[in-house]
Amino acid sequence: AQQAADQALILRKVTELSLTPGINIQDGFLTTHLERTFRMHESDLLREFLGAPDDIIECPTESQKILFGPTRRRVPKVIDLKNPALIGPVQNQEHYMNGVAARRNNFVEPILDFLQQAYDEFGKLTGRYYGFVSEYNTANAETVFVTLGSSAENIEAGIDFIRETTGEEVGVVHVNVIRPFPEAAIVRALVGKKNVIILERTDEPMAGDNPLARDVRTALTKALENKDGFAHKHLADIALDKMPRIFSGIYGLGSRDFRPEDILGAWQYATGKIKRRDGKHRDDGVSFFTLGIDHPYRVVSKETPSLLPEGSIAVRLHSIGGWGMITTGKNLSEIIGEIGEEVAKKRGEADADGQLKEVIHVSANPKYGSEKKGAPTEFFLVASPERSRVNCDLRHVNVVLCCDPKAFTHINPLDGIVNGGIFVWESNEDPETAWQRIPPKARKTIVEKQIQVYILPGFDIAKKATSRPELQLRMQGNSFLGAFFKLSSLLEDFDIDEKHYRDLVRAQYVKKFGRFGEAVVDSNMEVMVQGGERLVKVEYGDMDAPDRSAMRGKILFPNVDSDGKCGPLCGTPKPEKQEERVPMYKMETFDGEYRSGLGYNQPSSPLAAVGIMAAASGATASKYGARRETPVYYPENCTQCMACITACPDTALPTTTHELKTILETAFTNYISNGDDRAKMIEAIPVIDTGAREIMNVAVKDKDKVPLPGILVEQVNKLEAVTDRSKKEFEAIVEKLPLAYNKVNMVFATMEKKSPGEGGIFSIFVSDLCKGCGECVTECGDHDALRMEADTEENNARVLTAQAFLDILPETNTKYLGMYDSSAPEESRPAALRNLMMMTGSYKALASGDGACAGCGEKSVLHALASVTEAYMRPIYHRKADRLMNKACRLEKEGEELLKQLKAHDEDAYRIFKRTTAHVLMGLGGDTDKDTDKRLTEHGDISDKTIVNAIVAVMRQDAFNHKHLQTLDGRADNGMSVMAMGAHTGCNTVYGSTPPNNPHPYPWMNSLFQDGATISWLMGESFILDNARTSVIPERLSDHLLEDHHVGEVDYFNYTHFSDTLMTDQEIKEMPKVWCVGGDGAMGDIGYQNVSKVILQNRPNVKMLMLDTQVYSNTGGQNSDSSPMTGGFDMNQIGAASQGKLVEMKNIAESFTSGHGSPYVSQVSMADVTKLYGSILEGLEYRGTSFHLCYTTCQPEHGVGDDM
Repeated sequence: AQQAADQALILRKVTELSLTPGINIQDGFLTTHLERTFRMHESDLLREFLGAPDDIIECPTESQKILFGPTRRRVPKVIDLKNPALIGPVQNQEHYMNGVAARRNNFVEPILDFLQQAYDEFGKLTGRYYGFVSEYNTANAETVFVTLGSSAENIEAGIDFIRETTGEEVGVVHVNVIRPFPEAAIVRALVGKKNVIILERTDEPMAGDNPLARDVRTALTKALENKDGFAHKHLADIALDKMPRIFSGIYGLGSRDFRPEDILGAWQYATGKIKRRDGKHRDDGVSFFTLGIDHPYRVVSKETPSLLPEGSIAVRLHSIGGWGMITTGKNLSEIIGEIGEEVAKKRGEADADGQLKEVIHVSANPKYGSEKKGAPTEFFLVASPERSRVNCDLRHVNVVLCCDPKAFTHINPLDGIVNGGIFVWESNEDPETAWQRIPPKARKTIVEKQIQVYILPGFDIAKKATSRPELQLRMQGNSFLGAFFKLSSLLEDFDIDEKHYRDLVRAQYVKKFGRFGEAVVDSNMEVMVQGGERLVKVEYGDMDAPDRSAMRGKILFPNVDSDGKCGPLCGTPKPEKQEERVPMYKMETFDGEYRSGLGYNQPSSPLAAVGIMAAASGATASKYGARRETPVYYPENCTQCMACITACPDTALPTTTHELKTILETAFTNYISNGDDRAKMIEAIPVIDTGAREIMNVAVKDKDKVPLPGILVEQVNKLEAVTDRSKKEFEAIVEKLPLAYNKVNMVFATMEKKSPGEGGIFSIFVSDLCKGCGECVTECGDHDALRMEADTEENNARVLTAQAFLDILPETNTKYLGMYDSSAPEESRPAALRNLMMMTGSYKALASGDGACAGCGEKSVLHALASVTEAYMRPIYHRKADRLMNKACRLEKEGEELLKQLKAHDEDAYRIFKRTTAHVLMGLGGDTDKDTDKRLTEHGDISDKTIVNAIVAVMRQDAFNHKHLQTLDGRADNGMSVMAMGAHTGCNTVYGSTPPNNPHPYPWMNSLFQDGATISWLMGESFILDNARTSVIPERLSDHLLEDHHVGEVDYFNYTHFSDTLMTDQEIKEMPKVWCVGGDGAMGDIGYQNVSKVILQNRPNVKMLMLDTQVYSNTGGQNSDSSPMTGGFDMNQIGAASQGKLVEMKNIAESFTSGHGSPYVSQVSMADVTKLYGSILEGLEYRGTSFHLCYTTCQPEHGVGDDM
């Protein structure tokens, strides 16, 4: 951090002197996320070292004197009203090369001298001297590392360990300047060394070597050339025996952890002590390796030291994203830093420069993925008596603060804890129960390492400290801060009394939370204090105590088949006519690498190389570990308003309606183990149904809330020929099912009046995909059919049991959909459109399971888009398939005879028909007519039977693709995807494309921030072309034979140059659709021009959705063109000292209604679901591009509750 800050000043000075742009390259993640102490530049230093932009300075080079005269402004004015000039002219052949070559001698060559001067001047002012390279322990070293950035400091710690444990001398060269490359300094540093290990954060496999290695090798080779002649005057000459062997390694790409064992492994490989993972040795002539990943070229040491300074306290925090642990970790690190400063002041300790001594060195950083909320997070902190030179994830920790009560269900929070370490765990249970929650393997670790285990009811503490639900969740972490200081000797070691400690904590809370009011500060203080006071120690229990670590209740699953197979739980088998899916698209292939417990050690495989995720992988994700509460359904209060269903962002409330006999048959068939009893119970279904309905109808009439499960149990218990065990099995399953009839008038009472015995049972199955946002409960309101309750083992078992039952139920019978027409949604009553969500196939058109924030407003809209598109297109697909199959069957029977008749009637038409079929369907067309003639001649005569068979085969396959293809293993075999999606990078793609959970069951592409629209347009064009060749033209050819008995030259030309303009409205309607999705920043700001371009194309199968949060959500809440005036989001607050946003909001939808041809444009939101669904349908119906601007909430950036 210090060097990054210092070099920013040095670089600024050099760019001003050289008049050449420069880049201060930093380790991105470490610079932005790592918390380290550093010396902040004083204003006086800035003024003295940099001066002012309008200072008049002497021109430092002759070239500049030619341009400016003897002096110039420090920062020259280029656009100057007093000295007008053109900047950036067009340069043709006579000018361009002149200018490029002139930059070398006039501006670039002096830069290294300017850098050296700046380094020297800065060192004199601050005492911190840098140079082109910094060297550590290189004087006597035979093996030297060469690297950039923070890795050099990491390697220094590794070098000290090597020297202390082996006595061998190893050095490191930290390259501070890479452009212009300081060849002379590099040669001086490396000449005579035996081995040079060059580590880089990039890989260029198609180049001779990676960039730094190329530059180093070039510099040394130039010096070698000087031995036989003075070829490079700026370099000394070196003898061949002084030329080191160069090893090239890659590490740390994408902030990949760079660990001590990687440093030691690189050294051991270069010195011949170990081999690469693939068995290759340095003496085999192999000089390249990888670090830190599961790769054949990996080198890694068996030694795994921490490399932390002696006397360090290493702390690791575990939590779930959105619970406030990252803030807790930052507060903890800053408070420890404040304690160190207080101690230094108290002792009067100063460093060699007379500045306050750093008594406690703090290094801290979070670790989390690109998921928004709900994923496991970690925070690492080291407090040490001297600077920590490593910044990797901590695997040697003294204290683990585990804010996640379900941590043992998905991670090992004890990983790397030292002997005698401290483990503090969130739990509101007694110590004996807490011990049972620890897996036996972890218990063994605890006893063997004598780990001190404490439990802390952090959530309970936070709940009692504030009535605000959002703070109850996020303040929990503060209790662990209090626990740390209670258990740590830090305060005692530095003689900090309780009052002083609390004052320091309060000051930190005022800094962090003061803007939210005194009450929030007080609440956080109370939570922190209680965290120290309510710790409970867990004594070691019986190693064989019951294992309750799964934290799951008993789940009822359907019975397995008699042959021991999984039966209905296997899902839908692959259709017989479907080809085997290639491995890359199989879920088992994806799961084998991404969901096999490998975590950070996922293999560096071909699948990883191509960057492809399995579709709908999120469908099997569990959010149990991320939620504290879950909605519980009370069916007797439900009115079937569907508000909760449409609002749920996570596909977590699948809903169905079935006949009572369907539910009974499903339960009897799959949950009764005795075969004889099962048959008797199934036979008795009409009797049970009649008896139950009598009670149900009376209950509805009397408005009596009699639960249906009890009614059914009573009826089944009357069956005298059935054993008690079978009756108990039925009771066990039916009592866990969400069965509503009391107030769901549309499907029960009204149906019963119209057709007695036909009234349906409405169900809402809460899914394990639920993130616990509570939005459904808010939508339900006074109906009280959904309530947020603690996600206990019992509640979770009920959820999973009902979910398994749902998986074996058939699709909702269309007679229960009211005025919604599932065969033609566009013809339905608008108010009934939400009923499409009662169709499981439509509801699960978005699989969810992703890492979006709880209650994400965007997800509700994406769910609507996918479900409406599926509901609209699937029946169209199936009708088309039936039509194609009928025509194919007719053609198979009559085709040859019809061709014979065509030939007799019109020989030209016959010839053109065969030529068209051969050209378009059989792949015999050429670039020109002449080329096609040649290819047909070479192929030889094509029989009428072959022509007919070709058309029939294509039509049959197309019919199968539209109706019977299974796109996803185990899911419905109801045809290919109805849509694809092209997406601009943003929240919707980040939470949707982070492995392992892909929420989308259709093909989609996460594209660059600005070009999702263009990519979607190109997808649409390819769909038009493919659909024409494999679907439209074959059917038209069949129609020529079956219907009009004519085809001419114009038809041949059209079919070989086919486009959407030649398609009928019906053919356009039947084409698969492409949705372009993006946020307001991507589609309304940075990528606006691309969107404008695509809308102007007006392609008939390209549809666009802009998720308008108005805040650039994915980049942390900036103002965008779509933001309202005043702005006020995270990165640009409106206030006395800040501008906010002072320009008007761009109305993006309105802009496309003018000057953009004839698109369909709508401006909608979830506030009116009927209008939203209707506009999506109208856009799908429109023969052209549709653009839907949909306002959505962004919970964290709008400050909106998860349940809103």
